[in-house]
Amino acid sequence: MKNGKKSFIIGVFIGLILAFFYFHYFAPRYEVKKEGLSLVKIDKWTGQSWRFVDNNWKKMSNIDEDWIKVDRTLREALHTPFAQVDTGEALTRLRDRYPILKDIPDDELLERIKLVYSKQVLTNMYLSDFTRTDQAPKEKVNDNKTE
Repeated sequence: MKNGKKSFIIGVFIGLILAFFYFHYFAPRYEVKKEGLSLVKIDKWTGQSWRFVDNNWKKMSNIDEDWIKVDRTLREALHTPFAQVDTGEALTRLRDRYPILKDIPDDELLERIKLVYSKQVLTNMYLSDFTRTDQAPKEKVNDNKTE
């Protein structure tokens, strides 16, 4: 009976070591992929995924929506005009004018345009609001001194 227990304990120990090496080296749980301009981490065991944003992994949601309809509705809610532009022709003209853009695929170029444009617009909006609110208290102080 002692040999049976000893063999069982050794077998369990060897099994744990083999399982550790298998899951650690041969079957890693997470896979990191570069998709366009961002990094995506996928958990192979559960199917969950995360996107690397602002030096943090943010969980991605699995929502199957018709994003074109959602975008159109949001645009209509803000009453913003939607320019009718032939994207393919516009990208071709952009690449003709700026040769550095020729080797970049359409999807990546459109993502970069969104990032650059939104960064510039949002930065300018923020700074104009900041300067407006920063000057308002000074004007009130000057108005109170003249009275």
